[in-house]
Amino acid sequence: MPKISAKLIIIACCAGCILFTLWFKSSLHPITNPSWYQASLLPAALHPASTAITVHFHERRPFYIAYKNEARGVVANPIGQAFAYADIPFSWQETPAARQLDIIRNNEAKSCAAGWFKTPERETFGQFSLPIYQDKPFVAITRADNTLLGEMETLERVLKERRLQALVKDGYSYGPYIDDHLRRFTPRQVTTTADNQNLMRMIQTYRADYCFMTEEEAQDQLLFSGLKNSDFKLVHFSDMPRGNKRYLICSKNVDQKTMKRLNNAFRYVVHLEDNDE
Repeated sequence: MPKISAKLIIIACCAGCILFTLWFKSSLHPITNPSWYQASLLPAALHPASTAITVHFHERRPFYIAYKNEARGVVANPIGQAFAYADIPFSWQETPAARQLDIIRNNEAKSCAAGWFKTPERETFGQFSLPIYQDKPFVAITRADNTLLGEMETLERVLKERRLQALVKDGYSYGPYIDDHLRRFTPRQVTTTADNQNLMRMIQTYRADYCFMTEEEAQDQLLFSGLKNSDFKLVHFSDMPRGNKRYLICSKNVDQKTMKRLNNAFRYVVHLEDNDE
């Protein structure tokens, strides 16, 4: 039998010690959950299709901003944090807004949609999480030269002004307060599916007189739309209530245990008043 040199024996012993040390350390200090940023980049392909949840979003600054394989923004961030905190595998999927509710309604796979308002009709087919964000109050954006609108108004006066034409997004809920006032006063309207930047262009080119946005959206558009800020002004409403709360709406294929884990995570990462509704 060939002799084994002392040097090889020493090397083998050292390697064994190192492997034992690594195993022992990992048993005492297991790997913790990744941060929300890392988790949001985790491809769904790494998880069984039966367990990973697809979270649908549509780009809408500053709530959801597409970045590589993930979503960022003031609504997307806490969602990513909650999934990571709850250790639930998921992936982001950019999907048109109207299609998102169809996916939830048709109970397609394990799917959720980010940042929707809760309405009685939507509660008939989807499961809502705890609130994940509360918007600032709605404002209106109009042209700077529009003398029919001041910088402070009441919603009722604006909607009753027949010389003004509202630009309204098709299929969108602006929350109970504005939705109810639109039904009650039936202002002249132009309906569109355009994004916020194109809403601004339509206002700028006199295709309508004003549109509604949350204040954070309006300020973001004034900063990043590339349009001339001096062409626009913001209209605040003295009677406008606090902004609407946004939720994660999920299909019935997402089981109750998972929804409970997500809600517990939202309680930890989201700090809103009355976040136990």
